[in-house]
Amino acid sequence: MSECIWDDAWAPMRDREVMNMRVLIVHASRYGATHGIAERIAARLRQQGIAVAVQAAQYADDPAGYDAAVIGSAVYFFHWMKAATEFVRQNRDVLAKRPVWLFSSGPLGTETNDGQGRDKRDITVPIEIAEFRQAIAPKDHRVFFGALDPAKLKFTHRLLLKLPANHDNALFPVGDFRDWNDVDAWVERISQELKVSVAQSCAVC
Repeated sequence: MSECIWDDAWAPMRDREVMNMRVLIVHASRYGATHGIAERIAARLRQQGIAVAVQAAQYADDPAGYDAAVIGSAVYFFHWMKAATEFVRQNRDVLAKRPVWLFSSGPLGTETNDGQGRDKRDITVPIEIAEFRQAIAPKDHRVFFGALDPAKLKFTHRLLLKLPANHDNALFPVGDFRDWNDVDAWVERISQELKVSVAQSCAVC
């Protein structure tokens, strides 16, 4: 059998195959910012004709019914939320056989780097990601900046804002810092990699 090569002549067939794919987007979001990122990812994929389901991690479908998955969680103290972590662990065998992308929503503020010149997205990678890289070999993991609206916080989290160390919101900047251009660029990469996955799944042309 010959190896499948997708050149320009095969592009229409490849694109039809991509549009026939079903992508599951799973999120764990406490105050809505991560859910918003998941919906943005879904909207961009739908614009390209890809069928997408967006579901909260604690209620998400069996990923065996989908061709690919995007899984994301809000991050608290360098950890994913429990529902997202459990979803990955419980579905590890299925996810390991599919294209999977992971994202985390965490850093706050308008500055990309911290006081030592380090990229906040690099130093806030959740602890669970190393485990997931070994268990399911995701295509990528991306950290996105998040959002903080004090009006949505539960009592215990509002107390954190009152800590002396958070004077003038030094530790927990208030606002919506999600970079939609960054999210959109990542989704474009996912779309391109889905096309590659389709090509690789073809044994004979």
